[in-house]
Amino acid sequence: MTDAVVPTEQVAGKSLWRDAWLRLRANRAAMTSLFLLVIIALACVFGPMLSPHPYDRVYQAYVKVPPSVSPRPSDAEVERALETALRRGGVEIEGAVVEGGVVQVTLTSEREIDPRVTRLIDRSDVFSEASVLSQSTDGRRLVLSAMVNQNRFLMGTDQNGRDLLTRILIGGRVSLTIGILATLVALAIGVTYGAISGYMGGRVDNMMMRIVDVLYSLPFMFFVIMLVVFFGRNFVLMFIAVGAIEWLDMARIVRGQTLSLKRREFVEAAQAMGVRTPAIIRRHIVPNTLGPVVVYMTLMVPKVILLESFLSFLGLGVQEPLTSWGVLISEGAKNIQGASWLLIYPSLFLAVTLFCLNFIGDGLRDALDPKDR
Repeated sequence: MTDAVVPTEQVAGKSLWRDAWLRLRANRAAMTSLFLLVIIALACVFGPMLSPHPYDRVYQAYVKVPPSVSPRPSDAEVERALETALRRGGVEIEGAVVEGGVVQVTLTSEREIDPRVTRLIDRSDVFSEASVLSQSTDGRRLVLSAMVNQNRFLMGTDQNGRDLLTRILIGGRVSLTIGILATLVALAIGVTYGAISGYMGGRVDNMMMRIVDVLYSLPFMFFVIMLVVFFGRNFVLMFIAVGAIEWLDMARIVRGQTLSLKRREFVEAAQAMGVRTPAIIRRHIVPNTLGPVVVYMTLMVPKVILLESFLSFLGLGVQEPLTSWGVLISEGAKNIQGASWLLIYPSLFLAVTLFCLNFIGDGLRDALDPKDR
């Protein structure tokens, strides 16, 4: 009697990327940072669409208003807004009553009051739909009403009277977009250049690396200022200028990885089978360098954001009415004494984003490190 053969269960293997994802999920700091970064990115993308304040809307009645969750204007602000709006009307305010979002104003004058004085009130950011309720027979006394526009500025307004929260979210769009696009430009150029240089070796490698050394010697600020002088300040120029410099580090990293990969067995087998050099680089070299490249990408994005902020701080960044975190921080630094929130909130958004990206980079480095398994 023969023993029955018991079938054994097949254990599914784990790919490199799945194993790295499982290890990354176990890193609480990296996952928390990833969650916060997604929240910030979604807020920057959809927040301005949901905000009641356009990013370029100027509220002349609310210049450098401090942050508050309470609606504006208050009763005292209503009176001041009425005095400011009617200053050119040659009238005096006898009394004003605010009730249910509507203000009733009694005006007096030594001469007949023109009913078109309501236009002065409608021009204010505080009031709308002004209308005359009654006027005395001699025309020197007039009662009018107007709707009081309620506005909330959760993070206050800037020195021009624009909502700071909306501008921070718009600035986040610009800063994150420049960071990501410049990193992708550096990735495309650096990976291709470094893989070709490392795989070809010899004189080709020496010549290509000497070009990199020459480009390293060029001052970054001189290069950016030259581009701004010739092409002007615009959004596209920013990430092209930054990405055209940052690819140098990426090329060196990929070249070093390629030098160790081109002597591996699978590359030699492809060469023996007659696979052409471009196909070997595309199918075998580049995919096996993606581990260090992904880690470096997460560290390059905050570096590019800081570079953009530095350029915007110097006045070489995006143009108004667009803004970025660097522009907002620069404006906040000028108004730090009387309006500290103009510096605190943009700096907080920038700092949290940079911390998140660095924690994610550290987590990916640990997850993709074969010595740490």
